[in-house]
Amino acid sequence: MLKKNDIIELEIDSITNLGFGVARYNGLVIFVAGAVLLDIVSVKIIKITPSYAVGRIERFIKKSPKRVSARCHLDACQSCAYKHVGYDTECDIKLRDVKESFAKAALPDVNIGELITSPKLTEYRNKAQYPISIDKNGDYVIGFFAPKSHRVTEARECPLASKAFSDIINTLADYFKENALSVYDEESGKGLLRHIYIRRGEVSREILVTLVINGESIPSSDSLAKQIKEKHPDVVGLLLNVNKKNTNVILGDTYITLFGRDFIFDTLCGVKLKITAPAFYQVNHDAAELLYKKARELAAPTKNDTMLDLYCGAGSIGLSMADAVGELIGIEIIDSAVLCARENAANNGFDNAKFYTGDAANTENMLANAERELGKKILPTIIVLDPPRAGCDARLINYVAKLAPKKVVYISCNPSTLARDCALFKNLGYTCGTVTPVDLFPATGHVESVVCLKRFDN
Repeated sequence: MLKKNDIIELEIDSITNLGFGVARYNGLVIFVAGAVLLDIVSVKIIKITPSYAVGRIERFIKKSPKRVSARCHLDACQSCAYKHVGYDTECDIKLRDVKESFAKAALPDVNIGELITSPKLTEYRNKAQYPISIDKNGDYVIGFFAPKSHRVTEARECPLASKAFSDIINTLADYFKENALSVYDEESGKGLLRHIYIRRGEVSREILVTLVINGESIPSSDSLAKQIKEKHPDVVGLLLNVNKKNTNVILGDTYITLFGRDFIFDTLCGVKLKITAPAFYQVNHDAAELLYKKARELAAPTKNDTMLDLYCGAGSIGLSMADAVGELIGIEIIDSAVLCARENAANNGFDNAKFYTGDAANTENMLANAERELGKKILPTIIVLDPPRAGCDARLINYVAKLAPKKVVYISCNPSTLARDCALFKNLGYTCGTVTPVDLFPATGHVESVVCLKRFDN
């Protein structure tokens, strides 16, 4: 029987989306950090449970032909799942993950199309949220949480983000040190600094910087504002976000502007967008344009269509199709995002696009504000869904089916919940078209997908 501290030889047969190699030993699944498929390794067992074990590489017996030199110079950071395999292998894994998700959801006959690759493999992230900690030497550690932990690994020079981000972080770190600012501690609930949150317009180059704090002010804020303005002219606004809750949720509800404005502009699919700090906006601009182009192709909107865009954020998806539809109605729970969406519609000359506050989780009242202001029932022919990773609540899916749109275009960042939800739609009278994976997150274990579901009677 396998025991902790045993050393065994394994051949790795797959990789998880957290970057762990997977092998089997006498039927037991073993996860090995840093291993890739076809590696043969000597492994020390460091954790064992009835259903799986975790091993640490002691030495390589034979390195996999799929192994490449690390695609990232940040050895300590473990946030990227595919640092040690080439991009072609990464794409094969992501395509396999989507196929397996639909097979597990009892939809093995759904066609999975070829994965659309990202035009950029580095510096593609226009948004990053960096937790902050302090190491035993008293130095600030600014980066990302290690997998399945709240231990921060240094990653201020992450190659997936714009180089401008690391320069801004270094300025902030100098300010933290000069003012001896404390860092939030989850156990005690004390300490000031929680996260650095930066977002940037790919086309506009405008940058918005937000400090998430466990308080309502920071010392020497005028001095910090001056430094940011002088050293980083692309920064159009510096904000504080107040989050005093003992929670894993990064952002609180209150924003305080230290200088400039609380939004940036960017252009996506030819639509100029105003984007606030909390508003949803795809992190990979160039790949998002490919995703939205595919979504539009699947929706095939006409002037006879009424489109309902749920989880609409600042309106980017719906507005990318607004020129082709008769009427566009967007629903979003974040008020500031709704205001942005309305401005974006007006600024781009779309008088057929209306946006309202509503909660997709509260199906009975989701469309209440919109229908009250419009003075009519909303009868969409096309519904666009772009939910969070958890996917759609079963109540929402039932509600969408009752609205009886001829098409549901579903964009998802989680193949498992997409497959689950497509199975629910199938039971409610919808057939699942070809699923197209799109790689919006190179080097990470995430993959986006888009699919069109059509009513059986169409």
